[in-house]
Amino acid sequence: MTAQSNLDERVLDEALAWQAALERDDADWDGYMAWLEADPRHRQAFDSIALTTAMVEEHKDAVGSLFDVQGEQAIPRPHRRMKWALGVGIVAVLALAIGLPLRQQEPAPSVYAADAGKSRAVALANGANILLSPASRIVVHGKDAARIELASGEAFFAVRHDPSRMLTIEAGPYRIIDIGTRFSVNLSGGTFRVGVSEGAVAVASDKAEGEVRLQAGQQLTGGANGDLTLAPVAVADVGSWRAGRLSYSDAPLALVVADISRYSGKRVIIDPSLETRHFSGTLVIGDGSRLLPDLATVMGVAVHSQAGGAVRLGGADR
Repeated sequence: MTAQSNLDERVLDEALAWQAALERDDADWDGYMAWLEADPRHRQAFDSIALTTAMVEEHKDAVGSLFDVQGEQAIPRPHRRMKWALGVGIVAVLALAIGLPLRQQEPAPSVYAADAGKSRAVALANGANILLSPASRIVVHGKDAARIELASGEAFFAVRHDPSRMLTIEAGPYRIIDIGTRFSVNLSGGTFRVGVSEGAVAVASDKAEGEVRLQAGQQLTGGANGDLTLAPVAVADVGSWRAGRLSYSDAPLALVVADISRYSGKRVIIDPSLETRHFSGTLVIGDGSRLLPDLATVMGVAVHSQAGGAVRLGGADR
């Protein structure tokens, strides 16, 4: 085996290790980005593994049968199965498994969801690394994952700069256009918020003309009526849930309460007298049980139990 082959196998081993590491809650995103930037082959290896994983998953029954035929002595470990598929070529593997040439087709959307009480890391082949907050969900469209839909909740995006591609994140009626940056998007309670901690994004809406451009240290909030508000935000507060806290700067109360519902698992109703209120401050997440009482204390309002296990913020007992 040549020195080049040894290096290639080492790079694949590292890429496989990073793919597994990014699935953990305590994923080292800074270390991963440093590894990607250290050598152009790192990105190529990681992208190849991500693509192979997706295609093998799509045709897992056929590919599994093929691997069974190969025998465990030839390919004794799971990660060697992946490297074997990469070496032979995934298209050839699938052609052998299925017995028919594969036709290029648009893949079905991929759905990624985080369970309640637990975040989830997602690494896409196009260089987008996403951390989903608990009880959040995204839908990835297209073979190049150029369009990502935030269906609910909040997600933090770390995207490498690549002038040859444009990434679009959809959140309700809003579209975030990214060219390489770090930002957090929240779609909760009929409200929208995007905050940028590095780089820049452009935001467009079906309810407004033109685009709004955000730089690092800025956030854009949209209400149910489609009004957009651009304001400064501390970079450390962008995606603050990753550090165990929820930080808000003049956020619609509906967004705050929707976040609390996700983390506490309780349905929270806002009293009509508070519907137009906004909130600025920081709440410690913990196990989620103290979020609503802490918010009520800061705002000087009460929390009332409702039928069916729901709770209401503000107003009198009913």
